[in-house]
Amino acid sequence: MPRIDADAIADAWDEDDPRGPRGRPEPSAAARAARSRAATARVVALDRGRATVVAEDAPGVPFPARYGGALRGARVAVGDRVRVSGDRDRGAARLVERLPRATVLRRTADDLDHRERVVAANVDRVAVVVGADNLAAGLRFADRAIVAAVDGGLRVLLVVTKADLVDAPDGPTAADLAAALAPYEGAVDEVLPTSVVTGAGLDELRARIASGWTVLTGHSGVGKSSLVNAVVPEADRAVGDVGARGGRHTTVAARALPLPGGGTLVDTPGVRSLGLGMLDRAGLARCFPELADLRCALDDCRHAGEPGCGLPDAVLPPARRAAFERLAAALEGRGDVDEGEDAVPDGPG
Repeated sequence: MPRIDADAIADAWDEDDPRGPRGRPEPSAAARAARSRAATARVVALDRGRATVVAEDAPGVPFPARYGGALRGARVAVGDRVRVSGDRDRGAARLVERLPRATVLRRTADDLDHRERVVAANVDRVAVVVGADNLAAGLRFADRAIVAAVDGGLRVLLVVTKADLVDAPDGPTAADLAAALAPYEGAVDEVLPTSVVTGAGLDELRARIASGWTVLTGHSGVGKSSLVNAVVPEADRAVGDVGARGGRHTTVAARALPLPGGGTLVDTPGVRSLGLGMLDRAGLARCFPELADLRCALDDCRHAGEPGCGLPDAVLPPARRAAFERLAAALEGRGDVDEGEDAVPDGPG
């Protein structure tokens, strides 16, 4: 007798029901009951419409799963917790439900685009990578990444690569580096200089990310792939040559990598910039940690200097105040925007 696939029947029940938003059917009572009994898993990679997941009842054993039932046409992100049905040993596993997200790192294609892309979900922190040899561009990106992280409920670690270039003939001086990083002491949990050449800071980085999930993000060419190879040797990431216009994208899709000492590292493609179109000026202010205690006379203050606005009297480093005004101008479509708003790879969302 041929094997009856009860999960496929449940999918069909969903698809035969005409109710539901945007043409997607409401799940039947039987389908909801079946999903509630399905195993839970974490998404660790996405590729061409399929996901690779790790079951929470058997961590460390990844297996492929396709979208099933009401999840067809939906999107999940690396880090999402999902319910999985079907026979994983026969390669017939299906994603049948995406569970609510506790945290999320999201972006838009540019600052005037409100369509969100989710980079990663249910992660604990973001490690923003900047290169000591190009701090100006790196810290402009970091300003954006800090906002996106705080917006999504994540902690922030600022990782400076290529620390071996400090005080080198063509590198920054130690004094210049310290001055550039000082304004971020109140914006991130920690600033950590590292070098894959000398090994400086790598043990400290491993200790900071040894628990929970960490998203690694940064401009192309900042040495992110080299950093991944240093903390996760078995990752075997390709390392691209860095030219005058920056590095090649050596990581082409987000992927969760288990760390030898515990924890999980989500490596993401290098980007030129990070759109914040999901926010307005008031939302932007809420994502500057230095402005957490900002008190304004009006609850709906835009923080544009209107009567009763507390922003003019707020105490924050000039570089961070300038970052707020620069990002606010970009969100409102006026003034200069950050360099390199093009070439932001689309990710899951």
